[in-house]
Amino acid sequence: MRPPAGTARRAAEVVEALAAAGFGATAARMRVAGCASWRCRLHCTLARWSGRRPSHGWPPALRDALVRLGPAFVKVGQLLSVRSDLVPSEVAEALRSLQADVPAVPFDAVRPVIEAAVGGPVEEAFSSFDREPIAAASVAQVYRATRVDGTVVAVKVKRPGIDADVERDMKILCWLAESLEAHVEAARPYRPTAAAEELAEYTLRELDFTNEARVAREVGAALRERVKGVRVPEVYESTRDVLVMEFVDGVPLDDVDTLDARGIDRREVIQTALEVLLAMIFDIGLFHADPHPGNVRVDEDGGLVLLDFGIFGRLDDRLQRLAAMLMWTLARGDVDLASFFLLKAAEVEPGADVRAFRRAIEERYRRWRGATVSEYGFGRLAYDEVTVGARHGVCMPREMVLLGKALLTLEGVALTLAPDLDLAKEAEPYLEQLSARLFDPHRLAERVQRALPVWWLVAEDLPTRLAELIDARSDANQTAPAEASIRRRYALPPVVLAALILAGAYLVSASGLVSGAVEGALGGATILLSLILSAALALRSGGR
Repeated sequence: MRPPAGTARRAAEVVEALAAAGFGATAARMRVAGCASWRCRLHCTLARWSGRRPSHGWPPALRDALVRLGPAFVKVGQLLSVRSDLVPSEVAEALRSLQADVPAVPFDAVRPVIEAAVGGPVEEAFSSFDREPIAAASVAQVYRATRVDGTVVAVKVKRPGIDADVERDMKILCWLAESLEAHVEAARPYRPTAAAEELAEYTLRELDFTNEARVAREVGAALRERVKGVRVPEVYESTRDVLVMEFVDGVPLDDVDTLDARGIDRREVIQTALEVLLAMIFDIGLFHADPHPGNVRVDEDGGLVLLDFGIFGRLDDRLQRLAAMLMWTLARGDVDLASFFLLKAAEVEPGADVRAFRRAIEERYRRWRGATVSEYGFGRLAYDEVTVGARHGVCMPREMVLLGKALLTLEGVALTLAPDLDLAKEAEPYLEQLSARLFDPHRLAERVQRALPVWWLVAEDLPTRLAELIDARSDANQTAPAEASIRRRYALPPVVLAALILAGAYLVSASGLVSGAVEGALGGATILLSLILSAALALRSGGR
């Protein structure tokens, strides 16, 4: 398989870097070494024959190779560090160190990018601008500056030329994934091709800072109305390449010494962080997916500051409900219901081993029940439950995995600040209130009423479709075996069953168990349900 057009030289560099890190045998099996130099091809062939592996373990070797390959691959590694459904867990763990800073590019290299965004010289747009960045990452670096109105700001600027480099490297990543999936059977359960396409989409989207600005504004506004003691810095200006936001001083969430010196209650900080995360997930449906200490700061008053929304998760109504039920049932210890909700959320591939998946869920649950918080906490349980399915053909939505990773990351910080704090117990009151809201009859009534126009359309179309299906089955019914005739003879007629359903609905409404909008919605839905059930039973009985 040849590399993508226009990437041959870079593809050769990538393959050679992987071979140098100890992945020569894998490259040979993937049949991608042909694009590299003859020395690299020879090295890969010898490595395959000898079965030689990286001397210090292949997860660290992969991390080192990604660092050598530059910012785009470092960003991929950072994303994989929160996605152990896409790579083995030991690889995700090894890649966590890629969250660290990387060498900064000189200020003169990023000056044109800043000036293009602000529409003039840096000296005119800002009264002061520090030339040394306060942070440097794989895609961007951040500077402290003061606007002409005296506002102190943080200026996040993209590295020059990073867009073209990332786009090229993402093509190579997808090519490597396709080769891996085609030729290395052990990698197939992790769906390398689909994973690479997802990572490429996510990475390219992160290059546009207007996305991060939009998420930061939305989350900041929502949190102000729901949780005290937390804020998201205000965004003043945003373009694709530059983000100018409020500068908020603070210390990393896990800086125990500073927190203690300031007299800040560590346990209260973690409780607030958990409240914020749960509010983002289940109230807002938009959450910070990587709340590691560098992205969550604590100000002088003990308040939390959320930074860098480059990696975020967004849950629709259905996923919110399923995630809530999953968390609630896990915390209550109902592993059967938890596995049910996981399967409802998942994409179950053809040939999936659902029984093995359920066994894996139960095994991790039993481990959690028999362990201390430090040995195997609730965050680890939640993360393992949403990532274990990939190897059994049960693939969770990305958002569910990001949710689990966010809980796991927060739990890791909690073990540093308050080792005895149990996330499950701390979250239980919130989850109880959440379940009550989800099962509120009026909420159900609203959902049913919103869906009524769709069901009426189904009901209008039902007679025609039913007649067509009955006609199509009439010949088969005439030659039906005696057993089917007996079953039809003793079955309740569809009309009778529909009448029973309607009678039940009337009795429920007359008993006063439901009222108002609930009764109206239930009545309409029941009528439609009776029509559909009648049609289904008519089909089952051959339309006679």
